[in-house]
Amino acid sequence: MMSDLGDRNFVSIAEMTSNENLSNYKILDLREQHKYDKGHIKGSIHIDNSYFTEHNEDGINVLPDKEVLEEYLKMKGINQEDHLILVDDVFNLNCSLAAWTLHYYGFNSVILLDGAYSKWEIEVNDFTTEIIEYPRGNIELDKINENILITKDEILINLNSGDFLFVDNRSEYALLLDQQGGNIPGAIHFWYLDLFEECPDYFILKDKENLISELQSRNINPDKTVIVYCESAPQSALVYLVLKELNYPDVRLYLAGFDEWRLIISFT
Repeated sequence: MMSDLGDRNFVSIAEMTSNENLSNYKILDLREQHKYDKGHIKGSIHIDNSYFTEHNEDGINVLPDKEVLEEYLKMKGINQEDHLILVDDVFNLNCSLAAWTLHYYGFNSVILLDGAYSKWEIEVNDFTTEIIEYPRGNIELDKINENILITKDEILINLNSGDFLFVDNRSEYALLLDQQGGNIPGAIHFWYLDLFEECPDYFILKDKENLISELQSRNINPDKTVIVYCESAPQSALVYLVLKELNYPDVRLYLAGFDEWRLIISFT
């Protein structure tokens, strides 16, 4: 099965509903189970988004267990050759972390529905309660891509090297609420929603020209290793996907995020 979207990470509703080649994609609905049961996009299957991340004893994001995630996806009928469209109703924040996690474990044939479920609900308003069950899948998460993840130890070692460009994706409001304040030294503040056009009930990506202009105006250029982080990863995972779609060659997610960094600065 060949992808018709190349290396893209986002698909519009217009493309999804008019492109016959996309009929081969499996749609994964990452909303809560009761919402899925009430109505979902025809052909979609429910996926529990909690399988895509775990937390350690300090409540910090860590990678999910590969074997557990792999077995769950096999049980849901996901195959190595599949192409996936992810959908949620929280502005793609659940989908972004799921997509990044799949990228980390070597599965890259995954795209997000631009505008998410909210836009589908408004523009298409076509739902079903029919439940589809696929035969057991054969997906193998065996090609780990460590180049899209960065840890606190790597950050501390390279903090003053000038090789990394740190980008803080939290909102200004979140920064103000943070009693300990601050950010990773030298970080550029760029709220993740600045990449999107706000509509009454959903957000959609700005066009490519505007996106590049927004990023360059903040000196977020593709000639350095870009480290994105927020409080606990979903917002920055979304920024990661946008930057990769814009052909930024080296983008890494600080998965533990400022939740962990705050612990570091509290002991310094």
